[in-house]
Amino acid sequence: MSRAGGEGAQVSRARPRFKLFQPTTMTVGKDLVRVHVLDLSATGALLHHATPPEAGSTVRLECVGSLRPARVVWVKGTRFGISFTLPLSEVQVTEALADQSAMVAAHAQRAGAAA
Repeated sequence: MSRAGGEGAQVSRARPRFKLFQPTTMTVGKDLVRVHVLDLSATGALLHHATPPEAGSTVRLECVGSLRPARVVWVKGTRFGISFTLPLSEVQVTEALADQSAMVAAHAQRAGAAA
């Protein structure tokens, strides 16, 4: 993933990327693993897992209510980038961002209730 400048500035891309920290699941072969989505665009995502799949692997990511087929395009340490076989629609990207916002709001509410 190319980055330039400070504070997460990113090189221009065909589709904008949105930062997330959203747990989800992914299948690699017959294995179901828990991953974290670190950023998302219509065409792919940046993911984190302690033991990422190899570059070139075919995976399916649970995203906005369905399993999205994708290919691992690069791996660096515990982070890896995937490219979706079929891009997400603008509506699906918006839904994923709304899911993230709802998760953050629920966490904040629980934290406030615990204080």
